[in-house]
This record gives sequence, C-alpha cells and structure tokens, in this order.
Amino acid sequence: MQTLLKSFIVILLSVITFSASAQQYAQNTSFTGKKQYRYTDSFTDYEVQVKGDIKVNDNDTRIISITSGGYLKISKKTFGNKRSLIVESNSSGQLSYEFYEGRKEVPFDPEGKKWLADVLLDVVRMTGIDAVGRTKRIYEKNGIGGFLKEIRLISSNSVSGMYFEVLLSEFILNDHELVFVISGISNGISSNSEIGRLYREFSDLFLTSNKVAVTYFEGISRMSSNSERGSVLRKISKEIDFTDQKVTDAYFTCIDKMSSNSESSSVMRNVIHTQNLSNEAYIRLLMSVKKLCSNSEMGSVLRSLKKIDINNPDVTLAYFNVIDAMSSNSEAGSTLRYLIKNYKLNNESYIRLLGSVKKLSSNTEMGSVMRSITDIDIANPEVNIAYFLVINSMTSNSEAGSILTNTIKKYSLSTANWISLLASTSKLSSSTEMGQVLRFAIQKMPFNKAELDAFFTTTGRITSNSEKSRVLMDIVESSNLTKYACNGLLESARRLSSNTEKSKVLRAVAKTEFIKNPDIRTTYKLVAKTLSSDSEYRSVIDVLVD
Repeated sequence: MQTLLKSFIVILLSVITFSASAQQYAQNTSFTGKKQYRYTDSFTDYEVQVKGDIKVNDNDTRIISITSGGYLKISKKTFGNKRSLIVESNSSGQLSYEFYEGRKEVPFDPEGKKWLADVLLDVVRMTGIDAVGRTKRIYEKNGIGGFLKEIRLISSNSVSGMYFEVLLSEFILNDHELVFVISGISNGISSNSEIGRLYREFSDLFLTSNKVAVTYFEGISRMSSNSERGSVLRKISKEIDFTDQKVTDAYFTCIDKMSSNSESSSVMRNVIHTQNLSNEAYIRLLMSVKKLCSNSEMGSVLRSLKKIDINNPDVTLAYFNVIDAMSSNSEAGSTLRYLIKNYKLNNESYIRLLGSVKKLSSNTEMGSVMRSITDIDIANPEVNIAYFLVINSMTSNSEAGSILTNTIKKYSLSTANWISLLASTSKLSSSTEMGQVLRFAIQKMPFNKAELDAFFTTTGRITSNSEKSRVLMDIVESSNLTKYACNGLLESARRLSSNTEKSKVLRAVAKTEFIKNPDIRTTYKLVAKTLSSDSEYRSVIDVLVD
C-alpha cells in the first residue's frame, strides 16, 4: 500500500481554487476518477485523496463505507507535526486502516480512530464526501437555517454547489425556503461559474412564484461576471410574469447592472423572442436599451422588436426617447426606417417619429427616413406641421428639395399641405432647387387662389432670373392656366431684372387666350413698361399688335 508520504502523480482535468485572507483551497481530478484536495491556512496544511463513493456516520466522526476499490487518504501537518491516514476498501467493501505519526505507522485504534474523529468533519467540508447524506441529515434535523449555517463553514465553491444541488433536487422547498436558498447561493459562493450553474439548472424552480422570482433576479444581478449573468438570463425557458411590476423591475435591473453592452443587448433580444412582454415590460426594456452606450447594440435591440404596441402613448414615448439618445445618425436612421417598414403608425406615433427625424444631424439620414415614409396622414394638421418642420430644419438644399419633390409625387396634398410645402420651398437657399420643386409642383398643384398665392410668393424668392423665368414659362404652358394664374405670373415677371427673361415670359403670355382679357392685357402693358431695353419693349408690344 502506498503511503501519503509518496508523491501524488495526478493528470489534471480541472482546477478549482478558493482563497480568502491566508487560506488556500485547491481541487484536482484525474481521468481515473481520483480526486486530490489541498487546503492550507496559517496553522494547518491538509492533503486529501479520494476515490470512490464514501459514506460517513451521522456525527461525521467515522467512515461507514467506501465503494469497492476506493480509498480515502488524509495528511495533516500542524506546526511541523504530520499525521496521515489511509482507509481502503477491498473487493468485498471491507475497510482497512493505516495510521502514521510522521514516518512511523502506529495502530489505528485508539489514536488513529480518535484523530479521524477530530479531522473528518474538516475533510468532508473540504471534499464534498457524502454530500447527499449530509445534506439530507442537516436539512431534516435543522431546516433551511441549519443548512445555510453549514454552507458558511464550507470553503469550496464546488462543494457548496454540491450541497445546494442536493437540497434543490431532493426536497420540495416552500417559497420562504427558496428565497433563503437563492440568497445563500449568491452570498455563500464566490465563483460566478458555480453560481451560474445552479441558477441555470434550477431556473424553473426559482420562477415558481413571483416572490421567489424577484429574489432570483436580485441574486443574478449580484453576479460580477457579465457572461455568466447573461448565460443565466438567456437560459430561462419558463414564462416570466412580466405583468408583475416587481418582477419586471428585478429582471431588467439584472441587465442594467451589466457593464457589457453586447451581453445586455443579447439578453434583451432573447427576452423579446422568448417571452410575452406586457406594454409596461416593453417600456422597462426600452429604458434599459436607452442606458446602453453602444449605438449599434441599441439599434440591434430596437430592430429586433416584433410585437411592440408602438401606438400606445407610453410605449411611443419610451421608444423615441431611445432613438433620441442615439449619437449615431446611421443607427438612428436605420432603426426609424425599420419601424416605418414593419409597423403601421398612427398620427401621434408619426408626429413623434418626425420629431426624432428632426433631431438628426445628418441630412442624408433625414432624407432617407423621410423618403421611406409611405403611409402617413399628411392631411392631418398636426402631422402636416411636424412633417414640414423636418424639411425646414435641413441644411442641405438637395436633400430638402428631393423630399419636397418626393412629397408631391407620393401624396394627394390638401390646400394646407400645398401652402406648407411651398413655404418650405421658399426657405431653400438654392434657386436651382427651388425652381426644380416649383416646376414639378406645377404638374400636380391645384390652380386655386390659395395655392397660387403661395406659389407666386415662393417664386418671388428665387434670385436667379433664368430660374424664375423657367418656372413662369412652365406656368404659361400649363394646361391648367387660369386668368388668376396668368395675372399672378405677370406680376412675378414684373420683378425680373433681366430684360431678356422678362420679355420672353411676356411674349409667351401674349400667345395665350387670356391676353384677350382686358385686365390681363392692361397688366401685360404695365409690365412691358418696366423693360429698360427699347428693343425688348418693342418686341413684346409688337406681339400684341399682331
């Protein structure tokens, strides 16, 4: 029989280390199933080897049995004095004992027997020997309080985990007891991986009632490992009662306390796809999304939403608060386009969306979002105001002009819409862009007094004579030309400073049937008199004579 004084040759498969102040604990396992433990503190040095299943008596002073071929080897050094014990089980399960003081073997009975009684409790706490039997005895005798008291005396996270696993597997615990167990796991085990293992394995049990669930989520939130916390939350398959505010707050607090944006967003995407969230839960989720410091992760979560009641006022507010918190225009724009594509928004939601678009600092993203809108009640007065406020806030003439033209193409505009559109056009600083919008408007715009008055007011803002002339010429050639429109374009022509452009417009008017109207004819002659070129004046007057 080999003694503990010989070297232990162990092929390690796993190593678990625990340290607190001057204490150190290590566990090694070989491929043969042999386990070696080492525990040291300021006074004591333990080395233990275990093979097989070992049972101890009720007061942890004797070995009752070891499976055939198994053994227990204990070596303890205190202040330089070393004692060792080897307990082996033969093929029949009979136990044999060898006891050493230093290098000298001495009879097991009585000295070795007494020494074993003194050290066995330390050994079982160190190694997890007979964890099933001890857990049952302690719980049945002293209840959950006695069990947790015992856990506090165990240094090894893995051994503590074994005890919790036995307790949760073998006994039906009430809510009160489960609350204590969850707290005991988070407070009594320092290993995130061990806590995570227990929290994942017994997640269904910890969600049997809302009271227990709250404690469960509070325990998860105390884990210092983002990956373990995320792993536990993603592993949950049982339905969480997100109609309970306390449960909801406890769950999302777990997420809020994560320092990893990728883990946080991963958990939120998972809960969106696996759980039924109430509106209140969605609002709480959106609050957590807003706390992320990664725009890409914020956008990723928002674009994973499939069932959100976006037209609920409180949900709408929370959702767009997240959009407004994004510092990335591309992420915000991408998310807004996703929302427009996948949800039917009511007027209030569109007004809030337009408010978020207006806050973007990228004209390109603003334009892209505005062009993606396909189903908006632009005739609604409040929507109309919000829509054109976005355009008015754009600093890019080309983007603003593109949106104005796109608006004319896509929508049947009311008088109020036309007035707003033309007012927005008048704010463009580019004569070319203004002209392009106005010429396109002529094709679609009703030639009513209100629309025409707004149109000619905008035309008057064009600083380029050639551009203004092109717009006026398009009106002259329009099949919708009316006497009122004809008079308006003559008044606009009066303000042209180019004789060439002014005379061109006048000659075009002279070819219309409205020149026969006395009022139009009078206005025509008055405008002609503003020409400073005699030759141009004669050319427009000669047309009248003809």
